[in-house]
Amino acid sequence: MSMKLDREIEFFDEFEQKHGEYDVLGKRAYKQLLDKFDELVRPKKGQLCVDLGCGTGAFTRRLSIFDLDLLGIDISPRSIARANQEGGGPKYMTGDIMSVDLPAESVDIAVFSGVLHHLPEREHRASALREALRILKPGGKVFAFDPHSGSPSMFLYRDPRSPLYSDVGKTENEVMLGRSQMRRELEDIGFRKVDTSGLGGITYRHVEGSVAQKLLKVYNLYEYMTMLPGVGNVLGSFLITFGTKSSQ
Repeated sequence: MSMKLDREIEFFDEFEQKHGEYDVLGKRAYKQLLDKFDELVRPKKGQLCVDLGCGTGAFTRRLSIFDLDLLGIDISPRSIARANQEGGGPKYMTGDIMSVDLPAESVDIAVFSGVLHHLPEREHRASALREALRILKPGGKVFAFDPHSGSPSMFLYRDPRSPLYSDVGKTENEVMLGRSQMRRELEDIGFRKVDTSGLGGITYRHVEGSVAQKLLKVYNLYEYMTMLPGVGNVLGSFLITFGTKSSQ
């Protein structure tokens, strides 16, 4: 599957033009993600954190609660213009996450906020992850979240094999990612202390498509159920990927 980069830019530019900010998750989802970020990354005040593929900065801005020095980078010019308009503290710039205009070993934390699943082949994800590894300081950490292939709800909505599959609101590049798959990919690139897990409680406040929007309350109720002990790691709709750059 070849990656259609132009389609990614076109999709997010069109979304910004139609809806404004790309901020589709519910409050519960952001709380779950920020709690997991805090648990795994253990961020320290003043550390430089770069959100690679930040979109309009919806997640980047929410990382401000950790008093980090925040920079968002995205390939969509309209998204970056919107992020700068929204403000909220972080700095933003247009750029390619596979060729980041930052020095080697200059960043404490690299974040991929819903980005890696837009890179359809392992080689595409490897390019982005290697770039994250390059800019991270020794001991630096990477944190990512993406749709989880182990999630029944994601399968029903986003897997072409599902009778309820919809391609509304997604690009042809998008894939779902699995725990063992991403563990191997990070370890092969050179990340250490790799952790991959499912995460439940990922509610949405907006989805594309009239049918999906009508079913949103049912979906969100299901997501609350995946927060039960032991359920989210296996069936949670988001995959959390974490790794550390060797300090040697």
